[in-house]
Amino acid sequence: MTQVKMVWAEDRVHAIGKNGDLPWHLPDDLKLFKQETTGTLMIMGRTTWASIGRPLPNRTTLVLTHQEDWQAGYEQVLVAHHISEVLAAIANDARPATIAGGASLYHAMMPYATDLVITKVDGIVDGDTFAPTVDLTQFELIASEPHPKDEKHDYAFVVERYQRKN
Repeated sequence: MTQVKMVWAEDRVHAIGKNGDLPWHLPDDLKLFKQETTGTLMIMGRTTWASIGRPLPNRTTLVLTHQEDWQAGYEQVLVAHHISEVLAAIANDARPATIAGGASLYHAMMPYATDLVITKVDGIVDGDTFAPTVDLTQFELIASEPHPKDEKHDYAFVVERYQRKN
């Protein structure tokens, strides 16, 4: 089975966004996102795509939207209109897949996730978008990497890596 990795950052109450953007400044978490998604088939919803606004280098972007006539405006960006198309793209691509948001895509793809990389931010923001509920009995924690709050990072955080149990 192809690796399907979900990557997100959440606060203590599972907020992942506010007004279509990240509600914190964590440069090392952005570096982690780049590390985890480079060289992969990176899949995101249309709203997440709009918040990024362009293809990111060294990865293939697939945008899921229910708007049949929507176009990304970039020839190299793939568009899907149904989860079945996303699953077909994953099956037909030799690279690992990373799910980069948003909330509804995380929820829809959770049954297919093989790995989770969750940055747990030590704070509560006034978020309006939330991470999916994860049944951690289905996953094994394989690594936990703490990062302190400092002059470059608004909050302390811990990166937790999970792998689905067989």
